[in-house]
Formats: sequence, structure tokens, C-alpha cells
Amino acid sequence: MSETADRDIQIRVWKVALAQDPQSAIALGQLAALHLQRARETGEDQNYNQAEEYARRSLALRVNRNAPTFVTLAAALVAQHRFPEAEQVAKDLVAYDPSMPQYRAQLGEIEMELGHYEMAQQSFDSLYNVRTQLSIAPRLARWTEIRGNTDGARKLLADALRNAKMRRDLPKEQLAWFHLRLGDIDMRNGHLRGARTLFEQGLAIEPNDYRLLDAMAHLEAIEGNPKKAIEYGERGIAIKLDPATLGTIGDAFAALGNNAQAADYYKTMEVAVAGQPGAYHRAWSLFLLDHNLRIPEVLANVTMEIETRKDVYGYDLLAWALHREHRDAEARDAMMHARRLGTCDAMLFYHAGMIERSLGQTARARYFLETALKVNPSFHPTQPREIRAVLDSMDREAR
Repeated sequence: MSETADRDIQIRVWKVALAQDPQSAIALGQLAALHLQRARETGEDQNYNQAEEYARRSLALRVNRNAPTFVTLAAALVAQHRFPEAEQVAKDLVAYDPSMPQYRAQLGEIEMELGHYEMAQQSFDSLYNVRTQLSIAPRLARWTEIRGNTDGARKLLADALRNAKMRRDLPKEQLAWFHLRLGDIDMRNGHLRGARTLFEQGLAIEPNDYRLLDAMAHLEAIEGNPKKAIEYGERGIAIKLDPATLGTIGDAFAALGNNAQAADYYKTMEVAVAGQPGAYHRAWSLFLLDHNLRIPEVLANVTMEIETRKDVYGYDLLAWALHREHRDAEARDAMMHARRLGTCDAMLFYHAGMIERSLGQTARARYFLETALKVNPSFHPTQPREIRAVLDSMDREAR
């Protein structure tokens, strides 16, 4: 029996228990946790809504001795991109029991997503002695990576993966996720062979993990294999319609000269975004900006979101939208916010370099663009080539 099928049986059993005792906070909490796990395994977003509903009903009946349901509720809200609500739930839980490092780690993660970095620093500083715990290591690794220490983040994730492999009680979905997370940091730092190995190992554990299939599609696109990108991408979207993957498939068809098929996938991507949780989808917005489409709409959306979610990637998206609107002086200001923690991401350096180029700041543009290629010469299927063309143009202008 697959783990997903087993999860469905568990849900039915707890629904029977709830029918027998509709005021059971335990049954409601169990159903919330099971729907959250099923959402992660299947990619069916409606399970996050159900997890939230059951969790709220459970907490309305009982707060004492119900901390796991707080954790479930916060996670369900994060999955729906409702970060301010999730932050309040996590704060309530930490206030209820500040001794539990797992609760502080969840709060730190949400604070990081919101760009509340001083508060996130306080949360994560208290977790160093328990950094090897599986519920803490990935969150601490992301915080370490955001602050520019990619090697430190990778070590935390590599240690976590080794620990996860020794856990016999860990669902296959979670073990596959640790492979995904470590492979992702390798891919974003130009270690494509290592990323491929990790993604393939994850798929050997869970062949239908849509997140790993999507990652493989992106990797194949970066390596210039559009047919394989389409193959992996179509396997992934057959399980979950991920907008970013639809964009990857569309670009792969465009690379093959099949513009009609590419247009079909771009249209499907737009439809998929409408059904995504959250106010709007960042990957879709970045896709539109990269393709010079619907720029005023994207700028309006990101300007609205930045009021409550002031993280580095929100400011990067704002900077890139302003650049596409030819408002580069404002874009530079936004980019300064995006780079304020020293995040070592080739995409950020690429965006910063192109903004400086538009402002006529040749030396600064060269620094940022060359740094992007140094950090990861394969961070995108086409943009590294664009960087090289711009650098060549700058060399000709200098002569």
C-alpha cells in the first residue's frame, strides 16, 4: 500500500471517530495534520484549506495540550501564502511554550518570509545547539543561505539528509524533500552534476514527487536539453499544475521552435496561477517580467505585497518590475533592500547589474554581472548568455 493510500485510510478512520464525538479536539487535530501531510504528498491544494479548517475547530475547543495543532495551522497558512496570519499563530504558540525549539524555528521561518529579519535573527540565534534536529536544520539552513553563507547552509542540509536517511519512521515524501532541498542549493550555485544526483536519488525514493520532477525539468532546461525538460515537466504537471513548471515547458517548446505549443503552455500557466493560494504568484510575476509582459499589473501587485512582506526576494521582484518600467533610479533603491543581507544569488546580481547598466554605471554593472556568472554560470537557461553579450558590448564600448 502506498503512503498516500494509507493516509486516506487514516483520514477515514479519524472521520469515523469525529462522527462519534464531534467535540473531540484530538480527532480534529489528527485530521488537520493528516490533510496537511496529504497536501504535501499529492500537491492538492484544497487539503491545505481542510487542514486549516480542522485545526481551527480543534483549537476552538481546546488550546491546552494542543500545541501540535498550532504547528499544523501555521504550516497550512504558510502553504497558502498567508504569512501575517501564520506569524500570529506561531507567536501565540511560542508564547504558550517558549521552551520548545521547534516552535521558535517555525516562527523564525515565517519571520524570514515576511522580511522581519531582526526578529528572525533572535529566533534563529537560540537554535544553534539544536541545529541538527530535522525540523530545525532546513529552516536554519535557509536563514544561513539568505545571509550569504551558502557553504554553511549546504553543510546543514547535508547533515540533515544523512540524519533523515537513518529515520525509519520518516514518510517517503519528507525524505525525498531533503534530497530536493540539498539538490536545489547545488543547482542554484552551479553544481549541476551534484544536483542531478540528488534529484535522481529523491525520485528513486518517491518516483511521483512532483517537486523533484519539476526540479529536473528546470535542470534539463538549464543544461540545454529542452526535450528532456518537457518530458520531466509534463510528468510533474500531470500531478500538480505548477505555474513555474508550465513556464519552463513553454520556454522549452519555444527553444525547439514550436511557438504554438509554447503559447498553449503559457496560457495554461496563466489559468493555473488563478487557482494558486495567495494573493499572486511570484514565479508567474517573474516570468511575465522576464518576457516583458503585463509589467504595470506585476508592478501593482508587487508594490501591494511589499507593504506586508518585505523580504529580499520581494524587493528583488519590485526592483525588476521597476526596471522593466524604465524607472531605474527607483529600481536601484529597491535592489539595495534586496541585497541588504548579502544573499549570494546569481539572479540578484544579474538584476542589479542590468539596472546599473541602464543607469549608465558601467563599472558597477560589470561588477554585478561578472559576480552573477562567478556565483553560478548556469543560473538560467538564457540569461547567462545575455550577461556575456552585455559584457562583450561593454568591452567594445570601452575600446
